[in-house]
Amino acid sequence: MALHKRILTFLLALALLCAFPIMAFAHDVPDESKTGNIQITMKTSDGETVPGGSLTLYRVGEVFEDDGNYSFALTGDFVDCGQSLADVESTTLAKSLADYAASKSLKGTTLSIDSKGNVSFKDVQLGLYLLVQEVPADGYYKADPFVVSVPMMEDDVYVYDVDASPKVEVEHAPQPTNPPPTKPNKPTLPQTGQLNWPIPVLIVCGLVLLCVGWVLYFRKKSKNAQ
Repeated sequence: MALHKRILTFLLALALLCAFPIMAFAHDVPDESKTGNIQITMKTSDGETVPGGSLTLYRVGEVFEDDGNYSFALTGDFVDCGQSLADVESTTLAKSLADYAASKSLKGTTLSIDSKGNVSFKDVQLGLYLLVQEVPADGYYKADPFVVSVPMMEDDVYVYDVDASPKVEVEHAPQPTNPPPTKPNKPTLPQTGQLNWPIPVLIVCGLVLLCVGWVLYFRKKSKNAQ
């Protein structure tokens, strides 16, 4: 009996040792039956929330499974964009996808940013998404385009309610400077239609008539004196 117990204990220990690598390397996998949410709060680098403007969401990739490994494959209007989704953290990927969407006049889902700087895209399919700000808030530049995945891996667990706020940062636009006020032009009296050139002519004519009158007066006076 003691031998049997030892053999049984050895077999149990061997089974645990064999199962340990499987347990150690097991990881979470996306549940493709779920949908997700993308929450974004628009902020400056100083943490100031930025209300106003809008964000447009495009689905550029779908979840692709290969031998237990999950990645993204281009889908929908972006199939022929020529971009690789192998590195979704690439700093140039979002801009290239945004340029393609603009060049093809693609339509996404556009939502306004509320008075607290928040915008939320709800019940979205699993996949890779591009977010583009086409209309900025007043007094701010447009945020750079960025990509976000649903779900997102955090601490080896897939999260379906994704907070993409760290991916966006808004900058103040320079305030326009007011030009110095210009002095108003000195008002001029409107012309009434009277021309100025007859005035000197009339003066000369008056002087001539006056002289003629004086001459005639003195001639008449001289005749009376004779």
